[in-house]
Amino acid sequence: MRRTKAEALETRSVILDAAEQVFFERGVSQTSLTHIASHAGLTRGAIYWHFTGKSDLFLAMHERAYLPQRVFLESQNLLSDERPLEALERTMLESMRRFVRDERAKRVYSILVLRCEYVGEMESAMCIHREGEDHMKAVIFAAFQKARDLGTLRTGLEPALATNVCVGTVIGLLTEWLRLAEGFDLVGAAELTLGSLFHGFRTAGRVEAA
Repeated sequence: MRRTKAEALETRSVILDAAEQVFFERGVSQTSLTHIASHAGLTRGAIYWHFTGKSDLFLAMHERAYLPQRVFLESQNLLSDERPLEALERTMLESMRRFVRDERAKRVYSILVLRCEYVGEMESAMCIHREGEDHMKAVIFAAFQKARDLGTLRTGLEPALATNVCVGTVIGLLTEWLRLAEGFDLVGAAELTLGSLFHGFRTAGRVEAA
């Protein structure tokens, strides 16, 4: 039984690997389960044994990848930090550094933002992706709220606006970097851009006190 379960898990992994590669090469709308089965060296029936269809397979692929927003899902310490702006900037840069090193995350994120039309059966996939982004935004918003309460957020700057600027900046950098085939130093660009942003976010441009 253990061997059978192990084999099933291995087959599932092979299918997901094939889906990532074919979705990336062909785009989601131009990929069928037949294409994925052929790439994996399996039958369509083998895919249906593990997944109900292309949308289910796509969601499993999405869940398996460690995408940038997951850092915020796991950043319980961020909101307990007494220097929330520094903690937030550090977490955002950490997500960029990890992303650059993670080939699966880069491939899956490319599929999500550059190679998929979220209509029909893929609409549910976009809803799942947006849930992750919404959670990321909620954590970032809470960090800005805490900074405002501590008096370290620039006077007059609304946490909601600061949140949208941060999220837009990160998503924009990630998307452009992938669109240009990793054509610039993403971490260097993030350090420069986020450094300038957070300098402006802070009261009188100062670093939060320890």
